[in-house]
Amino acid sequence: MDALLMEICSPFQKASMFVIKTVHGVFLEYLFFFHLQKENVMLKQRIAELQKEDHQMKEMALANERLKRLLEFRETISPSVVAAEVIGQDPSSWFRSMTINKGEKDGVQKGMAVISPEGVIGQILKTSLYHSTVLLITDYNSAIDSIVQRTRAKAIVEGLGENRCLLKYLLRKEEVVVGDVVVTSGLSGNFPKGLMVGEIRKVEKRGHGVFQYAELAPSVDLTRLEEVLVITGSSLPLQKEKGRKGKKTKK
Repeated sequence: MDALLMEICSPFQKASMFVIKTVHGVFLEYLFFFHLQKENVMLKQRIAELQKEDHQMKEMALANERLKRLLEFRETISPSVVAAEVIGQDPSSWFRSMTINKGEKDGVQKGMAVISPEGVIGQILKTSLYHSTVLLITDYNSAIDSIVQRTRAKAIVEGLGENRCLLKYLLRKEEVVVGDVVVTSGLSGNFPKGLMVGEIRKVEKRGHGVFQYAELAPSVDLTRLEEVLVITGSSLPLQKEKGRKGKKTKK
């Protein structure tokens, strides 16, 4: 009787053991994949942290390199120079002014020259105690006494917007070509002589007037500035040439 009962129950026991082993195996696999997924999430978080640290180190290295160049350039210009950080830019499609984190308490005044190792950036337009607004050389209200480096031809560099400048009052008889470098003349007093302003990109002898038409591209990428230098040795006010009576000055 016992043997018969065992014979009858045996298939059911085998089936139940199979189900138990299967469920146990599935449970173990679930635990395995659960821990694997948890480790995967932790690894991804760690990778993200390492990438963040790597980006921060690269950014610090780039900033140190820029500051090193800025300080080396500062020593060649004037002892009366203040380094500043760009903290804001004109929201228009082409930047024509920007804000820096140095102001009157740092000796910054209206009309002072703003430069970088690459060349001229603009002039201080207005100041507060801790901040200043810089009028970029591409602004229509900007005017800087300059000369063509190769020929010594004199002109006034005025802004045209959209990362362009005009060489105003450039005599028609002067020989200038595309590629000529333009530098500051030193006549205005606030910009030292010989600072890079830009490169001539377009020349036309329009009509029969006294002057020729020439466009200049600034030597500084004004859209990517992060640090600048303000020459505090001069505080001459911003002013336009007498020939520009028709334009309003920015407030």
